[in-house]
This record gives sequence, C-alpha cells and structure tokens, in this order.
Amino acid sequence: MSNILIVMPNDTLGGAEQYLKMVANYFKDSNVFVCFLKASNTGHWEDLRNNIKLVHLSKRSYGDGGFKLLAFALHNRTTFDYIFSSHLYINAIVGGLISLNIIKTKKFIARESTSVFPRYHGFKLLTYKLAYKLGYRNMDVLICQTNQMKSQLLSKVPYLDKRTLVKTIPNPIDLNKITHLGKSELDFIFPKEYIVSAGRFIKEKGFDILIKSFSEIKKEYPNLKLVILGEGPLKDSLKILVSELNVTKDVVFAGFVKNVYPYFRHARVCVVSSRLEGFPNVLLQMMSQNNNVVSTKCAGGIENIPGIITSETNNQNSLTAAILLGLSNFDNKENRRFFGVYLKERDISQFMINILSNN
Repeated sequence: MSNILIVMPNDTLGGAEQYLKMVANYFKDSNVFVCFLKASNTGHWEDLRNNIKLVHLSKRSYGDGGFKLLAFALHNRTTFDYIFSSHLYINAIVGGLISLNIIKTKKFIARESTSVFPRYHGFKLLTYKLAYKLGYRNMDVLICQTNQMKSQLLSKVPYLDKRTLVKTIPNPIDLNKITHLGKSELDFIFPKEYIVSAGRFIKEKGFDILIKSFSEIKKEYPNLKLVILGEGPLKDSLKILVSELNVTKDVVFAGFVKNVYPYFRHARVCVVSSRLEGFPNVLLQMMSQNNNVVSTKCAGGIENIPGIITSETNNQNSLTAAILLGLSNFDNKENRRFFGVYLKERDISQFMINILSNN
C-alpha cells in the first residue's frame, strides 16, 4: 500500500484545493495523510474522512501550522511514495524540508496554482521570488496548468527548468462525481431565466465587470436574473455596485454553495468573467452541465476549447456581446458533444496517469 502526503494551507475548497481533493480521492485505497496548516473546520473534507487521515495542524495561524508540520514530519519518519502540494509557499516549505532530509519521499509532485508574476507586485512578489529561489528544490515534477503559465514562470525564474521537470498538464475533473452531483435537486427556487457565475469575491474574478454587463443585458432581457455563487472580501462593494445600477432585485448573491452543479445545469448561460486565472476549474464544471458557456480569455488555451464563447478580459463591452450571443444560442446541443469529448480527456484518472508516467 502506497504512502501519500498532501500538504495544504487550509481546508477550504478553492481551485487548488479541489485539485488536491481529487488527488486524495484517487489514492483513497492507499495510506493518505492530508495536512492542513490551518484548520477552518469548513466540513468540506468530511466525505473523505473514512478513507484518508485528515491532519489539522493548527487552529491559530499558518506560522504555527508550519512549525507543527515540522513536528509531524519528525514524528512520522515514513518515506512517502508521493507528496503533492499546489500552493507556492507550501511547495517551497515542502521542498525545503525535503532538502533538509526532514521529510522523505520517493516523488514530490508540485503544482503552480496561479500565474504569480502578472498578478503580484512589490513586497509580496519579492517573497514569492525568494520562495522560488530557496524552496523550489527536490521536485520531481512541477505542474503548470497551461503553456502560457509555464512560459511566464520560466521567463522569470529560468533556473527552475534546470532543477526539475516543468510540465504543462491541464487541470483535471472528476467526471464520475460530477455526473452524480449534477443530477441532484436542491431546495432552491431557481429564477425562470438566469445567468450564473461562481468564485471568490476578489478583483481577479471580474464580478464588477459582469454586474455592469448584466445591467446592460437587462435592457434586452428584462426578466433575466444574475445568480452569483461565492463569498469574499469584495461582497459589500459588489452589493453597492448592484444598488447603484438599480439591479438589486435582479442579482442574487447565493453565498457559498457546496453543490454548484444544479445551478449551472438550470442556467441559460454560465459565465466566467475573470481578469486573470491560472486556469478556472469552474469553467470545466460549467461545461459538464450546460451547453452555453461564456469565458473571458483569462488563462492560456481557453480560446481553443471547442464551443466556448470567449470575450476579452477586463472588457465590459466584449463580455456583454459574448453573453448576448450565449443567450441567443440557448440549448445549443451540438456543444454537448464537444464538451463531452474535451472533459473526458481531462478526467482525474487520465490526469494521474499523465503525472505518474512522467517521473
């Protein structure tokens, strides 16, 4: 039986965390430890509790969790068959601990969760550069989600290509789980006609642009609603924007939703409005449920996905036009075939074969 270690900053479920949860579930018949530096008690991992070992290292802070990860490693002198991580600082911490022979593993599979250099500046970017320099060591594979992400990374830190295999492997999706969840019915009264988006309320997700576009689209589709799934620090400012545009009764802030798939399935159009992404996992989730999906070109390769209606990033007029096109193409059944073929190639089982065959 294989020994697997997965290290994460917390137990929330953003895109990177969803990827690592799929990895944990893939190895559920092995001896799997999932270590969270800081526990938030979200309950998002309870469905795997009977199959894997959940280790909540600290309730206080990430720093405290880092010290307790060191203690965990010293106490468990196991040589892990695989270690997985997907956050820059965590990648660096694990790489450092391997260099010091504190954690032992046969293979360390790290993944970039976002494109750091276009997104951050100043002191924060400096800390990331130090993390790459000091901690990105002893990696057997460093996964980038797109070729664009890989190119951006290696143009800024070219020495990584000499230390490890940097490989583009697109994000996976768990088709079996999605098929089941997509058929669920919820105690939620869906608007008769609505478009839907989902994500954390931060600037990068572009919800302000989406809301402005929606206010224009309402003039042509007066009965249409906008449903936004998620939470985040910009929620109050987005609500103010909704009020200023006089669409308060037409925009539904549904909060965090564990099962997003029925929301996507019943929508007239699903929308990714992001300014910048590593690759938006939510796009794959939308494609699994709906034939009409709009996305900005927020990550490399999106414009090459068959059937996706694309718009320019950070461009209200372009997004408005794309959504209107999606509304006019409602129930485009031809896209179901395109999306099905594309998603099958990105199933988690194929993804893991791709990873494990390259190291």
